[in-house]
Amino acid sequence: MQTFKLTIFRQSRVLFGLFLLPFAFTGLLLLGLELGSFIWGLLLFVFYLLVYYYFTVGQLTISIDNERLHFSWTKKIVFNYKEVADVNLADIKTIVIDNGQFLRKLITDGKTVYLNTTKVKPQDNFKLIGFLQAFSKNNNVRVINSWREWADKGYLKTAYRINIAVIAIAFVNVAIFIARKGFSSGQLFIFLLFIPQLILYGQQMKLEIKNNDE
Repeated sequence: MQTFKLTIFRQSRVLFGLFLLPFAFTGLLLLGLELGSFIWGLLLFVFYLLVYYYFTVGQLTISIDNERLHFSWTKKIVFNYKEVADVNLADIKTIVIDNGQFLRKLITDGKTVYLNTTKVKPQDNFKLIGFLQAFSKNNNVRVINSWREWADKGYLKTAYRINIAVIAIAFVNVAIFIARKGFSSGQLFIFLLFIPQLILYGQQMKLEIKNNDE
């Protein structure tokens, strides 16, 4: 029997935490000032980040025995993930891996197992990816990235256009803000925090669209 210990995150939980991040930062700093010290606000925000990490990340053990995958979550005090039913290796039709480093999904005819491994405490993440890549070559299993999956579903071109629109709107908003209120390092920081990633996504989607059309 082979066993792989994985560090997993859920994208829905990550997005929820990121949405709350600016509100938590502002609110906790103001609370700290009400308590009489800016340091209290920073400490409360650090506590929020620790809770956010605990909420987002889980430890999953995958055991492979008799050509069958068994999934077992390490129990937490709160914020546990739902149990995952066993999967036969022979039932896997598609494996979604991004950049050769992040295992996203295992897809069978009947269901999708969402994994989303991360570089944070990777443990056996890369070992499992190597095992699945070798398995796919020997068993004619399709290995794709997330953009290819979106292309297969017909979402990619729409997502690419939306991405371009968001980048354009962000540039326009920053330009208007600077023209009206002058340069603000805080606003520029927020801009630089998200826009480079959107540009990178756009380049990846454009390349996948080109490959898909050929």
